[in-house]
Amino acid sequence: MSKVTFTNNPRPFKSLLDERINEYFDSKNIDVRGNWKLYSKTIILLAALFTVYGIILSIQPPTWFSLVLCALLGLIESTIGFNVMHDAAHGSYSKSNRINNIVTWIGGDLMGGSTFMWKIKHNIIHHTYTNIDGLDDDIAKYPLFRLSPHQEVRWFHKFQYLYAVPLYFFTTFNWILFDDYLKLVTKKICSTEIRPLKFRDHLEFWSGKIVNITLFFIIPIFIFGFWQALIGFFIMHAALGLSLAFVFQMAHAVEEASFPLPNEAHKMEDEWMLHQVKTTVNFAMNNKVISWLVGGLNYQVEHHLYPKISHIHYPQISKIVQQTCKDLNIEYNAFPTFGKALLSHFRYLKVLGK
Repeated sequence: MSKVTFTNNPRPFKSLLDERINEYFDSKNIDVRGNWKLYSKTIILLAALFTVYGIILSIQPPTWFSLVLCALLGLIESTIGFNVMHDAAHGSYSKSNRINNIVTWIGGDLMGGSTFMWKIKHNIIHHTYTNIDGLDDDIAKYPLFRLSPHQEVRWFHKFQYLYAVPLYFFTTFNWILFDDYLKLVTKKICSTEIRPLKFRDHLEFWSGKIVNITLFFIIPIFIFGFWQALIGFFIMHAALGLSLAFVFQMAHAVEEASFPLPNEAHKMEDEWMLHQVKTTVNFAMNNKVISWLVGGLNYQVEHHLYPKISHIHYPQISKIVQQTCKDLNIEYNAFPTFGKALLSHFRYLKVLGK
């Protein structure tokens, strides 16, 4: 699909919302990026990761407990991705680009995924063309999944709500074993061409892969043996992949999200920020535990509107976004709980499979 454009004039929603958001930060005299809340999260989560990792390798608990710890390791990795890497990759972690790049590598490449690919796939493509079939790579899982009503139905899609969870286990396996390399070879993400990797990009790409496989697979082989290390590696990535898939799918692949298409002139009828509100859904906004664990990604509407603002500010600016939507008669979609969002996702998969 050719690149599309959005309605640029007038943009009443953007103008009013920008004014109110800027006024909030100016009146509070606070920076839009992270502060001690985010930095303390970083310390806590990295300490938890290496504590659990150290217990597995040094104490070597009974097999069943070691496998439980491997699953916990995967869950901690996902929280690091949500809280630390995600903010840093968007440049909202620190004012320093160098710090943002270092933190992004620690939170992303160290965990096995390529943040070079992520920044293009997520920051540029997904955030620009949210839920637009043919452009947004997050819904380009066809033919295995039908995530857009504009995609052709295959006979096996009627089972996608059943095989979704088993395949979600392999989310990060796909990144570290196949998807990143496919993008590297084809020089394309979905229908978008990517620039050639520079030496620094290659260094970040390959060093992350090597460190990840060394820490979480090679070293355990020497301590536990090949098969035990392989099972632990699988369980860790299954927990990591499932948690990542659930959190990101709750935002867009649900019944309440829209999937608009451009007109014949490749133009969207809405302004870009209004498009983000229509294609994105929040969940469990009043649950502080979930908000802490998922790095504010339960406030996906706010994140899509202002990805350069750190997630620690989302609960406050959400009030401004909701009021502005109300004033302009714009529907603001949010599930009261994570469970209701999850049910909507599976209902959506079932409906699209028919």
